[in-house]
Amino acid sequence: MSSKTNPVPKVPKKFCGLWIAWNHAQTKIVASGKTLPDAIAAAEVTGEKQPIFTKAPQTESRFVGGSR
Repeated sequence: MSSKTNPVPKVPKKFCGLWIAWNHAQTKIVASGKTLPDAIAAAEVTGEKQPIFTKAPQTESRFVGGSR
């Protein structure tokens, strides 16, 4: 039995540093806010019944430790 999972889409730069609300399938961003309560309130307005909340990294975030 193989398990197929869809990767979460990339977060556009305009959401960097914000709390974002994904639809339950995690295929699109339905709302965002500077704080988690702001994102929750914005998601409620969209009607998404089970949003998933995450904090998008700041634009200053860098990947460190990789090899070429």
